[in-house]
Amino acid sequence: MAYLNMINESHLPPPTPFHQHLPNSMNAAANRPNMSTVLPPALKSRSDVFEPNYSLTSEQYETLGIFRSNLADLESEHSTFLDDACLCRYLRARDWKIKQAEQLLRDTIRWRAEYNVEGITPDDVYEEAKTGKNYLHGFDNLGRPVIYQRPRLENSKNYDKQVQLMAYLLERAGSSMDRSRGVEQHILFIDFKGYSIFNAPPLHVSKSVLSLLMDRYPERLGHAFLVDAPRLFLAAYATLKIFIPAATKAKIHLVKRKGNAGSTGCIDPEIAKYFEAENLEEEYGGLLPSYFDAEQYFAKEKELYLQLRNGEVVAQSASVSTADIASALDEKSDAQTQALETEATSTALQTAEITADDTNRMHISQAFGDLSFHNHSRTPV
Repeated sequence: MAYLNMINESHLPPPTPFHQHLPNSMNAAANRPNMSTVLPPALKSRSDVFEPNYSLTSEQYETLGIFRSNLADLESEHSTFLDDACLCRYLRARDWKIKQAEQLLRDTIRWRAEYNVEGITPDDVYEEAKTGKNYLHGFDNLGRPVIYQRPRLENSKNYDKQVQLMAYLLERAGSSMDRSRGVEQHILFIDFKGYSIFNAPPLHVSKSVLSLLMDRYPERLGHAFLVDAPRLFLAAYATLKIFIPAATKAKIHLVKRKGNAGSTGCIDPEIAKYFEAENLEEEYGGLLPSYFDAEQYFAKEKELYLQLRNGEVVAQSASVSTADIASALDEKSDAQTQALETEATSTALQTAEITADDTNRMHISQAFGDLSFHNHSRTPV
């Protein structure tokens, strides 16, 4: 995927902090200390057996087998990515036509390498995400992670960075999908409050993001809720619709924002089909916090990222403990030292065995490859 040209960011007006867009009651809460804030969702184990919510026909099983054999040259390097759930998503996206599905998947593999998708870190996207314009928060009733977007909080015209942030969130959503429940989709919430020509992306950027959703993460979109979409957007959407498959268009819902947090009667009826109040942000009538604090959000996100990466934090903690023991030994008498060294050696060996075992397990079950949407959704996006 070609990198998009960067445009000088100085022409953009500074975005208004997110809490200034909240209703007055929420603004007051936002200024209180210890207020609940948006936090990234918990991780789910990739080692769980994937339990699909669909069945394959005998013909589809046969097609899946042929498809896998065609990809044999990719297996050694991309075995985690190319699980059956992933292959089925690519086949569904191309109506079980093997040739087209294979082209789509190979293009994705090349794009992932070129864009270094699995190498994107929280630090890489922090500046782009710090206003709260795009983040991951909570789940719908079926356990699908939710990506919230607020275009009014746009803070740059570095369109390549915007696409990178979206890719990171899509990857990260994959790591929060519960395989044991057959979850392989996400929900997209786009809030158009304050949308204007100053924060509207160019049409080519919108098409790039649409391509990202459809071609690089096919069958991952569960539903997209467009909240208070204005005429300006609807005019652009009318142009984009010609590129969207019918099955995907059926997942896009134009909805209205409601008030009075916590009252189910104030949740848009279409949203209420998929969200209980406790699973929805309060700005839309739910009970989850809507206040975004970048420092708190990314402090937690970096913590989760390290867990996904490779368990290095555990190894570092183990080495610190060993150093502390050594320091303590220096202060003891020779007799005490000999006894302590024997005990410390035994403890260190046990710790090393446990740490190595935990690290291996983490590499296998929660490696950062999990962020590559290996276990995603079930319909043409």
